[in-house]
Amino acid sequence: MRKLFIVFILLALTGAFVNVNAQSNKTVVGQWKYSVPEAPYGYEKGVISLTEKDKALSGDLIFDSGYKVKLASVSLKADTLRLGVYIESEYITAISKVKGNKIDGTVDSSLGKMTFKAEKILSNEKRE
Repeated sequence: MRKLFIVFILLALTGAFVNVNAQSNKTVVGQWKYSVPEAPYGYEKGVISLTEKDKALSGDLIFDSGYKVKLASVSLKADTLRLGVYIESEYITAISKVKGNKIDGTVDSSLGKMTFKAEKILSNEKRE
């Protein structure tokens, strides 16, 4: 009986961990208005659009000019969001922390490390 109880507890804990991980992706799904003040003109502001399909994250980077680039990689582990994108043949990475409706982190490119901030666009807001 004791072994059965231990197995049941382990299964319940495993299910809870899997459920928490699946829900964490949903916290970042949506549109995020971002800024990288040190980035070259035209790349410093825009929207990150994140989607989830089959428990995997993907998305696009949409600059204020309307130019859109597909994200090459997107991952979320705990509260750490990692993005990778090719811009003008250069692979650029962003590593950030998600805190509610805000993201703070750094972008790493050939120009060096730059500050990165984003705020979730709520469904009742419009993209500017």
